[in-house]
Amino acid sequence: MTEAVHCHYHQSNAAIWHCEPCQKHYGDCCVPNVPEGYDEPACTLCHEQLTYLGAAHTAEPFWQIINKFFTYPVQLSSLSFLFVSVVIGLLAPYTGPAEPILSLIMMAVLIKYSLQIIEAVSFGSWEPPSLEDAFSADALSLFFKQMAIFFVGGVALYFIGSLGWIAFFAALFFMLLGVPASTMILAREQSLFSAINPIKIAFVMAAIGWPYLLLYFFLIVLSGGPAYFIGFQLEPSPATVAASSFLGGYFSFVMYAMMGYCLYQYQATLGYTAEMEEFGEVSEEDYRKSKAMADSLILMREGREEEALKAVKAALTNAATDLQLNKRFFQLLMLTASDEILQKFVGKYTQRLLIVRKDHEAADIYLEVRKRLKAYMPATASDRFKLAKALSETGKARESLRLLFNMHKTFPDFAGIPEAYLLVAKMLSENMNNDEQARVYLDYVIKKYPDSRKAEEAKVFRHVIDKLATQTA
Repeated sequence: MTEAVHCHYHQSNAAIWHCEPCQKHYGDCCVPNVPEGYDEPACTLCHEQLTYLGAAHTAEPFWQIINKFFTYPVQLSSLSFLFVSVVIGLLAPYTGPAEPILSLIMMAVLIKYSLQIIEAVSFGSWEPPSLEDAFSADALSLFFKQMAIFFVGGVALYFIGSLGWIAFFAALFFMLLGVPASTMILAREQSLFSAINPIKIAFVMAAIGWPYLLLYFFLIVLSGGPAYFIGFQLEPSPATVAASSFLGGYFSFVMYAMMGYCLYQYQATLGYTAEMEEFGEVSEEDYRKSKAMADSLILMREGREEEALKAVKAALTNAATDLQLNKRFFQLLMLTASDEILQKFVGKYTQRLLIVRKDHEAADIYLEVRKRLKAYMPATASDRFKLAKALSETGKARESLRLLFNMHKTFPDFAGIPEAYLLVAKMLSENMNNDEQARVYLDYVIKKYPDSRKAEEAKVFRHVIDKLATQTA
């Protein structure tokens, strides 16, 4: 079974890229999808081109997704093919001398279509080939190659039989066991020589390992599917013939899809590489952001903070308001920048957070900066008040009071002073048990802002404080 390989920086994520010079594996968490027209991704550390590993390490084992194989034929293109095949099969007996030719053509088309299913699924596609692909002349040579494989196998058994019955049965056992491997090789490589090469067949079986025997068991069981549902009819009616034909095609598609997925699952071991799975379109803006975030994390883990800072700063030139980039830039500034640069940036950063109403996140940033810059204070009264409210809501009264201290002197024209000082009074009374100082702030609001709505609230709150004080006394 394929050994799981994980991203060097995210051990829970499977790796899909490898850097040979650095000997590091990366998952899609560290190597974002590139927009159309971009070159293949390069290593963040050495800038050499990365090698795509395929989806070998992200694919679930085929025995864990059995249901998916049974639903595979139940799609428009495959159902259309089965319907057309059944209709042609029912009409064939009425075509007279053309019946053998028509039957041969349908057999060729069915074998070609089935091999195309293996090829499609081996590349990670769960969409069956279209009806147009099925009846096109493209890849029709696969039918003749499949017939040639049977012919070569028969001839080989004939000559091996002359060596004795032990050699004959050993060769017969190997051929029967190797039929799925040969079929998968033919579908993927479309090479007759590879599909009859016993060394190649043995390599595929050995590379897959014991799950190949499990696959073989499933294929044997599935091959008897139509007989299980229809049973054996001595005098088959047109209805049972149609049902048998339909079920035969259905179970064949299930089998071939399973073989294709086996190639997909073990592609790294087998030396195949499937295309990247359904990545979808990625805008340049999203790509630059994702790459900056991924690169900065890798560089931070490697102790190259200055390079990480440059990567994020470059991305911010085109996405200055992006909060994720700003957060990463802040983290890097905390590690590398001078106090002056940090203070200049954090003011803009907290303002952006407050604008989008992430007040509590902004408050956390403020507290983190205060650990390094003891005297740091936001530049505007509005920012201080919003941060103070957020801190008060989380029980950090002292930190909140520090932001609002002497606000009437620092920002005498700030219209929010009544509300700010009412908040101060409530924290002093409720959190600090300091009713005396709370009354000072309440009296200030009542006296200086008599026409304010907050003055009325201040009167009510002061009355409550006085009443509780009287009751206590």
